Amino acid sequence: MDLASAAEVPACSAQQSRRRVERAGAGHSAVPVQKPPTAPRSSGTRAGDWWLSGLRLPAVSERATKRPLITANMVTFARLIPMPILCWLVYQNAIWTALILGILIGCTDFVDGYLARKHGPTVLGGLLDPIADKVFIAFAYFPFADPALGWVPAWAVALMFVREFLVTALRSAYEQRGLTLKTSYFAKVKTWTQMQGIGTLLLFILLKDHRTVMYGFLIALIAAPLVAMAVLWLVKRRVWTGALIMSALMAPLFFLYTYWSVEFIVATVMIVIVCLTWLSGLDYVVVGLRQLRGRGDFSRSDAVRLIGAIALPCLIFAVLAETPMTVWPLVTMLAVELAIGGLDNLLSHHHAAASALVWSARVLGASLLLAAALVLSTVLAERYIDILGICAALISAIGVAYEFWRGREYYLDRYRRDKPVGKSLTAEA
Repeated sequence: MDLASAAEVPACSAQQSRRRVERAGAGHSAVPVQKPPTAPRSSGTRAGDWWLSGLRLPAVSERATKRPLITANMVTFARLIPMPILCWLVYQNAIWTALILGILIGCTDFVDGYLARKHGPTVLGGLLDPIADKVFIAFAYFPFADPALGWVPAWAVALMFVREFLVTALRSAYEQRGLTLKTSYFAKVKTWTQMQGIGTLLLFILLKDHRTVMYGFLIALIAAPLVAMAVLWLVKRRVWTGALIMSALMAPLFFLYTYWSVEFIVATVMIVIVCLTWLSGLDYVVVGLRQLRGRGDFSRSDAVRLIGAIALPCLIFAVLAETPMTVWPLVTMLAVELAIGGLDNLLSHHHAAASALVWSARVLGASLLLAAALVLSTVLAERYIDILGICAALISAIGVAYEFWRGREYYLDRYRRDKPVGKSLTAEA
C-alpha cells in the first residue's frame, strides 16, 4: 500500500462506522464505534497526518543515540595509562623523553575537555578527569622529592600533597552534610601552576649547563600564553585571564636565572608552588572548618579521614627520605589514595561513603606499616623494609579497588542511564 492510499484509510473507516450506526437504527444490533486514536499536534505535522510522522522516528532516534568514535572517557583512560611510565623514565635518567611524554599527557586534557563539551558530560567522565589530574601530579612530582636525585626538599613535596589529601577529606565531610563550597578561581590557578611547574623544573635541570638555550625557553614560556590570549581575543573576543597569570609567574624566573644558581631557582619554584597550593585551599580549611564546628556533628568518619589525610602523605615522603625502601610501593600508594578521594566525594554526596572502620582499616593500616618501616629502618634489613612497603601498598590498592567496585552504581553510565547527569562533584579544588 502506497502512502496516498494509506492516507485514505481513516476516512474509509469513518464511513463504515456511520453505516453501522444507521443499520443499528433500522433494527440491527449496534456495533461499538471506536474512534481512531488522537495525538497532540506537533510543529511541522498536519492534523490528519500525525501518525505518518512515526515512519520517520527510527531515523531520528538512530542519529540521537549514535555514539562518537572516540569519547572523552576513552581519552581520559588513555591519559591515565602512561602516567607510571613518566615516573619510570625519570628514574631511568631519560628526562627529555619524560618531558615530552608529560607534555603529550597534558595536551590530552584539552582533548577530553573538548569532547565532553561536544558530546555531553557523563558522571564517569566527571569523576575520572580530576582523578587523572591528581594522579598525574603524583607520578610527576614524586621523583623530585627523592634524595637519590636531590632536586627539591622532600618536605616541600610532602606539604603539597598534604593539602591535596586534606581538602579532599574536607570535601567529603561537607558533602555528607549537604554543605557546598564554591570552587574558587584560585583553585584553577593552582592546577595550572602545578602543571606548568613540572615542565619548568625539568627544563632547569636539563639545561643547567646551557644558559642561552634556557633563556630562550623562558622567553617562550612568558610570551606563549600572551600570544594565545591575543588569538583568543581576535577569534572569540574573550579575555583569557589565565594567560596573564601564567606569564606573570614565569617573568620573575627570567631575572632570578640571571643572578642565582639553578639549585636555588629549582627550590624556589617548588616552594612557590607549595605556597600557591595551600593558599588555594584556605577557603576550604578556614570557612569549611568553621561551618563544621558550628554544626556540632563532627563524627568518627570525619576524624579518620582527616587524620589519614595528614598522616599518610607525611609518612610516604618520610619513608622515601629516611629509609632504603624501593620507590614503587610508595608512589603507588600516593596515586591510588589520591584517586579514591574523588570517588569518596561522590559517594559522600549520595550518603554512601565508606564507614570509619573501613576507611581506617585501609588508610591507617597502611600508615602503621609505613611508620613501622620508618622506625625499624636502622634495625631491619632492606628486604624487610621493602616487604613492609609492599604490604602497605597492597592494603591500599585492594581497599581502593573495593571502593570503586562498591560504588560503581554511582558513576558507571549503564547504571545511571535513567538518571540526570549533574555537575561534577569532584571538580578541581
